[in-house]
Order: sequence, then structure tokens, then C-alpha cells
Amino acid sequence: MLLPNDLRSALALLRQAGDEITPVERSISPEVEMIEDFLDAYRQPGGSWFADEQPLRLYRRPTRGEFPVLMGMFGNRRRCRLFLDPFGRYSADISNAQLLLQAASRPIAPRLLGGEERNFHNVRKPAEILALLPILRYLQDDPGPTVTLGLIYAHDNRTGAANCSYHRITFKEDSAVVAIDSRGHLQHMLSTHLARGELLPISVNIGLDPAIYLASTLTRPCLSYGSDELGVAGALRGNAVEIAPCHANTGRYIAHAEIVIEGMLGAEKEPETAEVAGFSLPEYLGYRSPCGMATTLQVQAVSHRAGAIYQTLSGPGVEQSILLGLGQECSLLARLKTEGLERLFCRVAALPSGGGHLLTVLQVVKRACSDDLRVIDAAKRLLGEVPSLKNVLLVDEDVDPYSERDVLWAMSTRARLERDIHVSALLPGTSLDPSQLPLYGGSDANGLVNKCVVDCTVPFSSRRRFQRAF
Repeated sequence: MLLPNDLRSALALLRQAGDEITPVERSISPEVEMIEDFLDAYRQPGGSWFADEQPLRLYRRPTRGEFPVLMGMFGNRRRCRLFLDPFGRYSADISNAQLLLQAASRPIAPRLLGGEERNFHNVRKPAEILALLPILRYLQDDPGPTVTLGLIYAHDNRTGAANCSYHRITFKEDSAVVAIDSRGHLQHMLSTHLARGELLPISVNIGLDPAIYLASTLTRPCLSYGSDELGVAGALRGNAVEIAPCHANTGRYIAHAEIVIEGMLGAEKEPETAEVAGFSLPEYLGYRSPCGMATTLQVQAVSHRAGAIYQTLSGPGVEQSILLGLGQECSLLARLKTEGLERLFCRVAALPSGGGHLLTVLQVVKRACSDDLRVIDAAKRLLGEVPSLKNVLLVDEDVDPYSERDVLWAMSTRARLERDIHVSALLPGTSLDPSQLPLYGGSDANGLVNKCVVDCTVPFSSRRRFQRAF
């Protein structure tokens, strides 16, 4: 098997493993038509466009932009496993999240190169970028064409702190905006620069070795502020990720990126849409949210490799849920290890049907009757420590936590919901889930909601009666 070091070698690895990449040769518009075609490619009766595996499709002739469009790279767990362990060195008992955490414990710092030879364009206006890049619009009344797999790389040249994270970047008629989590590491770095009277130079990297996208799902407590996610990607590959100085600012970009947008972030914010009551592109849970204020991106330049590929997501769907879910699985495993409970909880599965956040399964291994309560108490503590959690289901070691059907079987035969649902105190929720808004009921004006643990495990004293027949 090949060891990937960029997007193109990762595609070659998939071909070598027998994964089909479907080329689409007809002309197709990135203005809504392309996303509709992608969803139609795997929708089927009895299926779920939101949680079903997604195909790999390469759109060779977009009607706007100069590059083909790739979708579905992270469309199932099998592909992600191949990207994390291309030589199959680890047993299936080691989960994707555990592989990523192992890499995080032994990072290899990125290596800074000189200026790379790339096709370079000085651009300022969104219209110039949209003429060059086939950025997708997802619904007709979206705020504008939106980059969904643009990995922002930011580096503090004074302190050495670095951050890799992806954010939706929307190109409006006269400007570009970035949706930044106010609690995230990128906002921390931006605030640090603004406090020093400086703008933050960034690069937006599109089309990368999948290891970098997967490493960038990590957050607290797996990585502290300033830790460079590229070091985790380097550990996965056994080689340092190469970076290079930006052309238009003092930032850095990932040298093998298919496409790079260079720009500056400052204090300026603006509405994400010009519409008074406008909505965002579809969010990761399959709904739309009212647009708010977003940080203005001062675009300076675009560069690309010869024959570049534009990589993107479908918005809500299993691809985005797998990425978000991997980060949540790592956070939970790290917290369980900190509490000394890693032997009691052997696997964590953040299921795509919950967008990778709202439906999480913990597989437990009980060794005594006292563990019946220990696992419930530990799961309730996790609800208070990880704000993105909502419903946590506990299952035994003979239940596949990644199979929604097996989990539902356990709920049906090993739980009595009138006694096995354990409701938390009021905890912070997310406004992206409409059921956690005050309008739904059961939440207060501060966004606090009750969450729950569902115990679908067998009481330790009754385990013989519940042995599976097959």
C-alpha cells in the first residue's frame, strides 16, 4: 500500500484498495446543481441521505471555476481507517480515535521550506476568486458560495503557537466572511494578535493529505492552545508535514495543498448575509440556522498546484459527521483516561445519525456489580464536561457500538426506558439543534438543557441470562 503525502497519493491509495472513484464528465453547475447530483447519487428508498455512506465523485467539468471538484473523501469509516493506517499495522480492536490519540502523544513538528513554485494569482474581489474556484452554493438562498473544507492554518510568529481548523468561508457579492467559534483556538489567536495591534495572517488550504483533516478534528483536552495539529499528522505519516511562507503575508501554508487562499483576519465583523432574515447553508445536523455576524476575511491571493483539485463536503451528511464524531470520540477517550476509567469503557462511537455529536455510544466492560452504577455516574459526568454531547447510550461489550441497528437491539432488549434513562441537571446546549432551543420547551433563556444517559447494559449479576444466541 502507498503512504499518502497529499490528496493525489491518497486517491491513488483508495484506488489500490479497490474503492471506486466515479468521474462525472458532463458539465454541471456548482450553483446548487452539483450538490443535488451528489445527494441523488446515493439516495435510495429506505435509506437516509443524512447518515448513509457517501460515494466518491469527481466532477470534471464544473461550469464555473477552473478545477474539478472532489466530494465524498471521508464518506465512510473504512476510508478514514485506511488514511490513518494505510499498511494495516493495527488490529481492529484499536479504534480510529485511539490511533489519532497515539499520534497526538508523539507529534512530529512541521518542516518550513523556502518559497514553493506554484501558480500564483493576486486577487482581491470575491468575483475573481469565484471565476477561478468552483466553490459550491448549497441552496439557492444561501448567503453565497461557501468553502467547507478549507483548512485555516494560523501561526503566531512571536510565540510559535499554531492552529489548524476548518470553518465555513462564504463569498458574498463584495466580501468574504469566516464563521469562527468564539471559544475556539483560532479566535484565541486572533484575539491575541488584535491585543497587540496586529492583524492575523492566515492561509486557507484546500485539498490535503487526509491525515491533516483528521488530525484537525482534535480539540481540548487532546490538544492545548498553540499545539500544532500538523505535528499529529506528521506522526501519523512518520514524516514532518512541509509548510512554506505565504506569498502575500507573513503566514504559512501547507506546501502540498492543491489550492491556497491567503488573507488577513482582524476585528471587523459583518452579517453573514445581506438578507435581514437570512439563513446559513445547511448545518451539520441537517437544519438551517439564522445567519449572524461573521469575521471579515481580507483576501489577498490564491495559489494552486498544476492540475489542482478542489475538495469539498456535502454540508450535512455522513462525511462531516464522521469528522466531527472523530474529534468527539478522542475528547471522550482522553477524559476517560484522565479519570482512570479507560479499562471500564473500551470503545466510543459518535454516530452519524447524531451528526457526530448528539448520539454517542459508550461500550463498557463490567467486572463487578459495583460497575452497574459506576458506568452511569461516569457517563453523566461526561455530559457536563463535553458540551456537544446530548444523548449517551451505554452498551455491553457484545454489542457493536458503531451499528445503529445493534444499538437499537440492545435498547429494545436490555433497557426499560421508564427506569434506565438518567436525566442530567441543566447543562449548556447548542443552538444548532432546534430541540435545544427555548422555543421547543425544556430549556431556559440561557441555553441550558437537560441531557440524558440511556443504560442499555445488562446488570452484572444477570449477565448469564442475557448471553446472545449467535
